[in-house]
Amino acid sequence: MTNDTSKITNTSTTNKNRPWIQTSRYEFETVCRSTLCPKEWLQVDKLYVCECCLKTTIHGTSARRHRTKCSQTRPPGCLIYSQNDVNLFEVLGWKAQTYCEDLCLIATLFIESKVEIKNVHRFRFYVLTVSHDDNQYHFAGFFSKLQFQERLNLSCLLILPPYRNRGFGSLMIHISYALSHLANIHTGTPERPLSTQGLLCYRKYWKSKIFDYLLTKTTDEQIAINDISKVTSISTCDVIETLAALNMIRMLEKDKLIIYRSQELLDEYEQKSKEINIRPDIINFDLKYLKVKATSITLPFENKCKKLKFDDDETAMTFLNYYPSSHIDQQLD
Repeated sequence: MTNDTSKITNTSTTNKNRPWIQTSRYEFETVCRSTLCPKEWLQVDKLYVCECCLKTTIHGTSARRHRTKCSQTRPPGCLIYSQNDVNLFEVLGWKAQTYCEDLCLIATLFIESKVEIKNVHRFRFYVLTVSHDDNQYHFAGFFSKLQFQERLNLSCLLILPPYRNRGFGSLMIHISYALSHLANIHTGTPERPLSTQGLLCYRKYWKSKIFDYLLTKTTDEQIAINDISKVTSISTCDVIETLAALNMIRMLEKDKLIIYRSQELLDEYEQKSKEINIRPDIINFDLKYLKVKATSITLPFENKCKKLKFDDDETAMTFLNYYPSSHIDQQLD
């Protein structure tokens, strides 16, 4: 291991069933033990991942030999977002099958609910990279979404441990909504179930968008859930879920929902936003950096994904059947 490699977690917490991952720059611990990944991965203490092509080996010598031969310098897709040292590439699963399968295999070590490994042709992957002083594209995370399901704007979300706390989760969620807009879908929602990390990222994003809207309104103005949904592009179901988690929504008789405006929470959010905005390492989404237009993609297979139907008017029933769990709400901030 080179001297500039940074360890993210104390070595005393290493679990032999959960290997560590070493890239060219970082070494960090995985989260879960997946039966979907190769068995030899769970029999070693460390995995070596090439950040260019995502080839994973179990021996350091094999990894060093591969780096001298690897001709890939960036993810095999189109650059759709570039801001400072951050770049996001769109990779089509049916075009780069091996790369996307390796991407999913790495995700199984961090997301317990990750089950799609072989059916990558059904998905589009958006791979996040960060350029350091060497000006190379270092793999930092990704999100995926189903083909032809623009309303389901995200299926899986992963940010590698070394790259967390820079706003990358919110950035990629914001981009997923922007991509839905390009497909003339004005409200979106992620595919369920969400992983714990994914849910936390979405809760933070939903809260920020909703609170930004509420801060533009006076205490005397009436606020409708549908209005919030239209302005933020967040589905009414997700608006209700977020407000319920914050104890800012009440259900009256005849299934009527009203919003309780908590000035204390709004003031706290406004103060935190000011502190975050002055941090130079935080990346905030800016539409001018999005380099993609709406295009129709023809896939090399006939059975396209079936369209799903949604009804945002049935919000009261959704609220009753999908009330967020309290132990996750406490982690929101």
